[in-house]
Amino acid sequence: MHRAETAFAGLLVLLALVLFQQALQLPIGWTSSGPGSGFFPFWLTIGVAFHAVLILVRTVRAPAPPGRAAPFIPSDAWRPLLIVFLPMVAVIALLRYLGIYLGGAIYLAGYMIFVGRQHLPLPKGILLEYLLYGR
Repeated sequence: MHRAETAFAGLLVLLALVLFQQALQLPIGWTSSGPGSGFFPFWLTIGVAFHAVLILVRTVRAPAPPGRAAPFIPSDAWRPLLIVFLPMVAVIALLRYLGIYLGGAIYLAGYMIFVGRQHLPLPKGILLEYLLYGR
């Protein structure tokens, strides 16, 4: 776990440096219409960099765990992780065809039904009642 935290914190620091460089290419000060377009990315990057350095310092200073470290993802956590992750990958792969609204709706509906065990009793409206049930 110690190596994973250190590697992730180092990756976050590098990402923050790249984003910081990109944010500085936009105006970060006050413009005639309010804050510049780089204001939010600049301060968000500062926050990410600060906390990434904080995590990096804490993990480097922490003593190494004795013996064999626990796995980053326990073996019993893979199934729930894949149940959520694989449909998300499928929706992202089909995003060009489904669009963000339909793809997001399908993902959320599937998540509610299969993971949350919640069914969706949505109102059907007059037209759909007529087409489906002839009423």
